[in-house]
Order: sequence, then structure tokens, then C-alpha cells
Amino acid sequence: MIEFKGVVKKYGGFAALRGLDMHIPRGVTAGLVGPNGSGKTTTIKLAVGLLKKSGGEVRVLGLDPWYDGVELRRRVGVLHEKPLYPQDVTVRRLLEHLAGLRGLPAQEAVRVARLAGIEGYMERSVSSLSRGYLQRLGIAIALMGEPELLLLDEPTANLDPSARFEILGMLENLKKDLGVTMVISSHVLPELEKVCDYAVVLSGGVAVAQGSLLELARRFMATLELRIETRSPRLAASRLILSEAFLSVEVSDGLVVARVPGEKLREAEAVVEDLRRSGLAESWSVTSRSLGEVYEAVSRAG
Repeated sequence: MIEFKGVVKKYGGFAALRGLDMHIPRGVTAGLVGPNGSGKTTTIKLAVGLLKKSGGEVRVLGLDPWYDGVELRRRVGVLHEKPLYPQDVTVRRLLEHLAGLRGLPAQEAVRVARLAGIEGYMERSVSSLSRGYLQRLGIAIALMGEPELLLLDEPTANLDPSARFEILGMLENLKKDLGVTMVISSHVLPELEKVCDYAVVLSGGVAVAQGSLLELARRFMATLELRIETRSPRLAASRLILSEAFLSVEVSDGLVVARVPGEKLREAEAVVEDLRRSGLAESWSVTSRSLGEVYEAVSRAG
């Protein structure tokens, strides 16, 4: 889906990207994470063909964004970090105008407005929208034409807590309802935990780690969570407590939820497998507990 190989991007004498190798597969919701100045916005602009690389190779949907930009931008939706919109038009007129520029019917404006939760604001002027609803407008524009890929640069930046929560909830719903591949950049890690299942960690213009959250948690020994389905949760929990592999064991909604340090995952899995063989555990799964924990573990390793 997205492939960067040894990508360099220089602004004069400053290298924003210094040999970035990155792979984001189809179907994931990827967090592009790192501190301010790590290269997140530059990476997104290169991926959509708004910047020309200084070196290396970029492929998005099998296309070179710089040379195949027109074709690529028909298939990719983008929300930039600081978008600008005309202020003296209604939301409906702006969306219908942009749909027309892409050769889409006016009804597309209604469809994307509904997906972004602004269908009740269609007759409002753009200038009257709060910052949270301006972000929703930007996401609606990005959804036009049913893109295969969404690139969202800091979609919750400078929003109040309530607006951030609403935007993240909307993105989670889009992930479930549309199944579109998403790349969301942010330096606020806890916000991405709700929606992301994959991460690329940038630092100083290179990727210091990438992969599914579970893979990264295993690799960098972050805390993992085992969720065990059983008909006897309290009995199963009492068995797990006897093992030193677990940091904590809780019963929640009929499940046994156990926290495990990454370095003891194999030992913990063996204990749970014994429960399954004895008939006490029906099934179990492993998930990463926290993107923040993964990021901290990657930072410590780096």
C-alpha cells in the first residue's frame, strides 16, 4: 500500500527525512507517531505527491506520487494539518463544488457529510463552524470518491478534549464501516490507541520501529494483555494467579484479563494453553495494552 525505501527529503541544508524505510500494508489503521519535527508531515506530503523526494523511492498504491500524482489523488483522501477553506460559502455549496471538480454527482456531498457527522450543518457558512466541525468538514472532503487510502495529518490537533473524543470516535466508526486503510499522524499517543492497530515510529527522520502493535509489543517487551474466554472465569483466574508470569489477573465481563510483561509472554502462553487443554479455557487472544507503552519501549531501546 505505502512503501518508502531509503527516502531522503532536504529543505536546503536540513534533512527532514534521512533514509526513511517504511511499509504500511493494506487494511490497517496505522499511527504515524513521533515527536514534533520527526518527519511526519513531510512523509504525508511525499506520500500524496505534494513534495518531491531528494532521494530514495516512494510507492503508494503502486504509483510514484510525484509523477503519477493526478491518478494517485483520485484514489487517496487527505486531511492536511492546517487546511484552509473559503469562509463565505455554505458547507453544502463547498462540498458540492468540490464533488463537481472530481466529476462526482451533487449527492456525493450528502453522503460524505453524513459519514463525517455534519449533515445537520449543510446550510451553515464555513466561517460559523467550530474547529472540531472544520476538522469534520476536512474529513468529509477526504472521503469524497470513496478513496482506498486516507492520510490524516494531526486530525485532533488544537481541539478541546470533547472535540478530540468525537473525532476519534468518528474515525473508529469509519474504520469499522468502510474498511478503508488509514494513516493517522500524531504526537499525542493515547489518542491513537483507540483506532490504530499498526504503528510507524519516527525519530529524526527515520523509522526506528514499525509493525502491528502486537508485534512491536512482543519485540520491545512492552506490556501485553491476554483475554481468555472461559465458562469458569474465577476458577481460571485463580489458576493464573499461581504463576509469576502475570503482572495482574482480573475478571471482566465474563472474561479473564491478564497483563503480561513482553519478556514473559511465552511462559504466560504456556500456562494458558495448559488451561485450554484441561478444558478450563475455551479460547484466548493476545493484544498490546497501550500504544504509549509500545512507544516508550521503542524509545528506550533506541
